[in-house]
Amino acid sequence: MLSAQAFDIFRTPRMDESIEKVEWRTYYPYVKSFRNNDTIEITINQSDVFEAMYDGLLLISGKVKKNGGGTVSFVNNAGAFMFSAISYEVNVKEIESVRDPGLVSTVRGYMCYTEEDSKHLVVAGWNYPNAPLLDSNEEYFNFLIPLKHLFNIFNDYRVVTCGKQTIRLTRSNNDNNCLLVTERTTGSTTTTTTASIDIENVELKIKRIYPNNDIRLKLLKAIRADTPIVIPYRQWELHMKPSLPQGSTHDVWPIKTTSVMESPRYVIVCFQTDKQDKLTADPTYFDNVNITNIRLTLNGESFPNERMRLNFEKNDYAEAHYRYTEFFPSYMSRMQKRFLLDFKAFKARTLFVIDCSRRDESMKPSTVDVRLDIETSEGFPANTRAYCILVHDSIMEHLPLSEIVKNLS
Repeated sequence: MLSAQAFDIFRTPRMDESIEKVEWRTYYPYVKSFRNNDTIEITINQSDVFEAMYDGLLLISGKVKKNGGGTVSFVNNAGAFMFSAISYEVNVKEIESVRDPGLVSTVRGYMCYTEEDSKHLVVAGWNYPNAPLLDSNEEYFNFLIPLKHLFNIFNDYRVVTCGKQTIRLTRSNNDNNCLLVTERTTGSTTTTTTASIDIENVELKIKRIYPNNDIRLKLLKAIRADTPIVIPYRQWELHMKPSLPQGSTHDVWPIKTTSVMESPRYVIVCFQTDKQDKLTADPTYFDNVNITNIRLTLNGESFPNERMRLNFEKNDYAEAHYRYTEFFPSYMSRMQKRFLLDFKAFKARTLFVIDCSRRDESMKPSTVDVRLDIETSEGFPANTRAYCILVHDSIMEHLPLSEIVKNLS
């Protein structure tokens, strides 16, 4: 497009010399114990340097132990499923915590990644639609997982940080959600195979950035004045209902009562039948359980305002898939649509997306009641879990000199 810039022939070139040097630093956990249920804590205790945590990498290496004649492979996103909970702290104040990071990052990947992203994240254990394989002659693995794949704060807040920072990882109580076993049948005999993961090493690799003298002096002056650092990001908060009433065609799920600031912008609902903690089931698949309608209620206001009337048996779920494809443009404020699941793949990995980011806030109540109404055509199967991810705003404030971190939301 032609503009006045086309005639700016006397302009002088501008070079970005704001950064003097970039280094990668490796940090290790205090206690090197990586068994199931162990807590792995890695701390960066440097208050006078600037770390690009948003480009940080988590290195996990180890081996798979197999007993039996079946075939063992990793599920997609296996590295994230190795942990039951993770958290990020600044000056001993929790900034973001993620419950079941394997499930949350899998859902976020389906919502926000492209095929190119999947190719780039193969080293992280993410390789949709092909899960990372484990050949029969291989037993060792090495995953390099970006922190932004696990923590959404590093997607939203891409600014250097300073002060004492801690990454805390809690190992899952077993490794069944990370591995997939396919048994072999010989005649009338079927093998019984068990497998587990032995993590041998965990490292945190962080990019350290050194600004030029002018920028450094400005930053140090602001730090000495204890100028507040505001940290805004969007939290993906997971809620789980362990079991839906078997055979019932309708269920009301009161999720939580929350503040106005943390009221959801988006709600993502998914279901799994008899998949958790089983070596023969893949936890990256989500069942549609013949859902006909899902409605979110926030203080009496319903989203969507009309019933969906889905019918998965007749492949009548275009409305649910359309809402899924509309998430990324709304979430990222872009025209471009980015999604991994086409119409056919969506049926086996069904994610029900409710956009409640546009609503009347002229009369703000002090609290917001979040409730889900779930309807199915044939009754909920036995051992069916319901998951609900609330995507809401979160704002933290960091006082760098006094080392105080508080929640403004």
